[in-house]
Amino acid sequence: MAATNPNSSQDLGPERSEGVGARGGGAERGPSRGSSKKNLGRRGQEGVAILMVLIALAILFPFTASFNYKARVDWQAAVNHGDEVRARAVQRGAMQLSVLMFELQRMVFNQKQFRDMMGAMDITMLAPYLMSIFGTEDGAEGLGALVGVDTTALNELALDGGGSFEVRLEAESGKLNVNCLAIEKDGENTPRARVTETLEALMLPKLYDPLFDEEKSDGERYNRQHVLQAIVDYIDDDTKRFDAYRLRQSSQDERYGYTELHDPYQSRDSRLDSILELHLVEAVDDDWMAAFGSELTVYGGCKVNLNFASPEQIAQVLRHAVSGADRWKTEGDNFLLMTMPLSNFVIESREFNLFQKLEDFKDLVAKPDQFVNPLTLLGDESDNDYAANLPKVPDGMEVRVNGGSRNGQTWGGLKDVATVEPERIYRIEVITTVGSVRKRLTAVYDIQYARSQSAGKGAWLYYRED
Repeated sequence: MAATNPNSSQDLGPERSEGVGARGGGAERGPSRGSSKKNLGRRGQEGVAILMVLIALAILFPFTASFNYKARVDWQAAVNHGDEVRARAVQRGAMQLSVLMFELQRMVFNQKQFRDMMGAMDITMLAPYLMSIFGTEDGAEGLGALVGVDTTALNELALDGGGSFEVRLEAESGKLNVNCLAIEKDGENTPRARVTETLEALMLPKLYDPLFDEEKSDGERYNRQHVLQAIVDYIDDDTKRFDAYRLRQSSQDERYGYTELHDPYQSRDSRLDSILELHLVEAVDDDWMAAFGSELTVYGGCKVNLNFASPEQIAQVLRHAVSGADRWKTEGDNFLLMTMPLSNFVIESREFNLFQKLEDFKDLVAKPDQFVNPLTLLGDESDNDYAANLPKVPDGMEVRVNGGSRNGQTWGGLKDVATVEPERIYRIEVITTVGSVRKRLTAVYDIQYARSQSAGKGAWLYYRED
């Protein structure tokens, strides 16, 4: 038997065979080392591509959003510009219509023949209803429902296309003319003293105490008397300080420090051109103007127009013209308890029936119970609150129409301080809405302003757009 060589390749042994078989099997099952590197490179390239896309999107997104936003802004600006053009055209049309209303007042309502036949009327009583026909599509229906007339045929006169306007009209003689503070005496009328007393009555309610208790922007507090004094001194033509208690000039010089401000200016010492000039007066700020500015004006005369005056002005007229027997009703606490209620009753009574002459006012305040509107007395008597809901008629007082003097005694009359003449100066406010655009126009018109023989009468005295 031949001997076996342990180192021969014929007999590899179990371990040798398994080792070779393991290497051979591994070569068949697993990828090569070169192919693994290629796959890793592809996956790395895919990650870089995704990162580049994200970077590009991050750069493009702000530009896209900004472009879209700018496009929307430009589109809305174009729409608003078109609405503003239409709103301005509507506003101009409303102004022209208001001129027709003023001509109706001047050529019809102010004529003696019309007043004798139809009574005293003013365009402020009708203008909001007449202008609503043109301002809104349902304005004609509202007017028809008010007067009980079929006005469907007037619907075609109204604006269409989403536009509308609203007109507010008021007589300037119903306000307090602060320029009268520059006039100390006018016959039996003392405009400066009367306007000062009326201003004091306007500021009297406790509701306005915060206006005079809080510090102003300059760190000072100003009471009611100081405000009155500053307004009078700013408008009157002298350099002496006004005494708000004695209602006359004192011996002290005016010292308000207007010239010591960062933007210095001088006192007006003359009539104001606009009520906004009161902002220059010491102690008069935006809060004060917001509270009382709507009650003041710089147009018209210095007599109180009883057809448009406020309760405070009518109360001062009653105090001036009251007879000696009823003077106690206008003094002390009775001024608030008896005079002011009677003034408010006058305001309610003249709502649909203006005074044609001063005697009508005299009769009303003498016997107010005879002028109660019968419609207010209608109600259900079975209701427990019926008696409580009845209007309380104030006590009357006797007033004089003519003032005079006798044996060293003088007394005032209605003719000294009051009038019932037709109105000539109106303030109009037109609020126009077209789409998202809302415009406001404020103007003052004098229907008796003489321009020329060919141009006729009537002119705008003030004009402002907001």
